[in-house]
Amino acid sequence: METRPAQGGVTAAFQGVNAGKRAIALDLAQPGGRAVLERLIPTADVFLENFRPGKMAGLGFEPKRVAALNPRIVYASVSAWGQAGDHAGRPGYDHVMQAATGMMWLQGSDPAAPPVKVGFPAIDMAAGLTGALAVMAGLMRRRAGDTGPIVLDISMADAALALMSAPASRYLMEGAAPSRIGNGAFAASPGGNVFRTADGWLAVAANTLAQFEALARMLGRPELATAPDWLRLRPASPDAILRDCGTPRLAAALEGAFAGRGSEEWEALLAAAGVPAAAVRSLAAFLDGPYRRSPGFTGHVPDPNAPPGGAGHAVLGAAFRINGAAPVPRAAAPRLGADTGAVLAGLGYAPAEIAALRAAGAVQ
Repeated sequence: METRPAQGGVTAAFQGVNAGKRAIALDLAQPGGRAVLERLIPTADVFLENFRPGKMAGLGFEPKRVAALNPRIVYASVSAWGQAGDHAGRPGYDHVMQAATGMMWLQGSDPAAPPVKVGFPAIDMAAGLTGALAVMAGLMRRRAGDTGPIVLDISMADAALALMSAPASRYLMEGAAPSRIGNGAFAASPGGNVFRTADGWLAVAANTLAQFEALARMLGRPELATAPDWLRLRPASPDAILRDCGTPRLAAALEGAFAGRGSEEWEALLAAAGVPAAAVRSLAAFLDGPYRRSPGFTGHVPDPNAPPGGAGHAVLGAAFRINGAAPVPRAAAPRLGADTGAVLAGLGYAPAEIAALRAAGAVQ
């Protein structure tokens, strides 16, 4: 809030993940703050924390204590490295964890080039999604009759490996360290790459023989699907993946053929032929273009940083649909402590008690 006082801590990124929620602010270093949390816990289904391991125990809210206050609660901890092990106490932000887990070294194509991080906080989001999945699994176990403690340990390191399960599993099972493949297809097929077009770039995933034959026809070069001059090996099945079947001559021919049309023109032609392809767009171009022609999953909420009665803005909702509708927030993201008074009143605190807690700094 100190660096963006006009926004009061409610930045666009904050609004994107917190719209529709309530916010209560407690100082757990204060006895009054801890007392409020003790009264909140019996009303909850889930206790979620993301401090460094040991911090909540030091504050008096380790899993055993929380379970004593509410035996049915699901206790979840999110941290960089997990609750046990040599690295458990280490801090971690997204780009640090991208470096630590090997994610940075997977980006790009030149093995001698500097590391490149993913262009958004991929591990932060993956840890959140993994945490949500873990919590749902815990709640399902409760619903199925499990009455014992349910303590969830979610780490950014594990979430990163879940995202990289294909190369990680290959290394674990085969001992093959993954190399940088740049924009090439994960299937290592000659028709799976990003090609320069007349006005930009086009991503193509013609990975099977049937897809590659369709691609060759659309390019006006059906002979490219023959062997051995173009393909080193031509499988018998149309559904077979053309893994490592390309030749340098074929690569050069594909590059030349794609230069004849623009990216979006190729995208439409190949889609009609059943070949997966898309123009390489910026995020802004996607949101202003194809996304507008899809069902989407955004909702419209007031802007907490605008004057009352302002136009508001769109925020993302859940990335799935229930019975055809996407769950989206209906209220703006709250400022820190915006709902403290209402929540405390709901717990039975009298106005004078709430005022005393605020004066003591136990709540905000």
